[in-house]
Amino acid sequence: MNRKINQIKKLVKSECVANGLGWFYDCHLLAVEKFAQELLEKLPEADKEIVMLGVWLHDLQRVRGIKGDHAKIGASEAEKVLEQFKYSQETIARVEEIILAHSCDTRLMPKTREGKILASADAMSHYINDFYLTIAATGQRDAASFKKWAREKLERDYHKKIFFGFARKMVAKRHKILKEFFAME
Repeated sequence: MNRKINQIKKLVKSECVANGLGWFYDCHLLAVEKFAQELLEKLPEADKEIVMLGVWLHDLQRVRGIKGDHAKIGASEAEKVLEQFKYSQETIARVEEIILAHSCDTRLMPKTREGKILASADAMSHYINDFYLTIAATGQRDAASFKKWAREKLERDYHKKIFFGFARKMVAKRHKILKEFFAME
């Protein structure tokens, strides 16, 4: 990873810790990085720098606790960071594009290989650690509504956000286990 990306990673980590989201850095962002790197190995024609900038900046809206549209605000916050680190307008535009589309909502889906890698890595990160348990522990939902939310998120992540068949296979077993777990009464 290049020097600027390492500095951005440290910046995001420090903001996570300062905002009481150390768990989010450990549980989510490091997992997104792990999967993005694995996908980049299998898809070497993708622009690694764009993907890795997306990895570290895609959730700035959450990290900074800003209310509103997750992707839109995240892209705007990413632009500020990228300008601070003196990235070109072309790079900024490409990173904003993949952040805007990483949630894969009905309005905007990733069009580029880099955007599909970010969306896939983001979704895959939810399968390998205590992501769901940590969110459950926040107590923001009762058990029944949490399970409903988790089942819907699992389905959306697996079927709409993971763009590569080989990537879906990487988490298929865990998808099945989590799906069964959250279906228990």
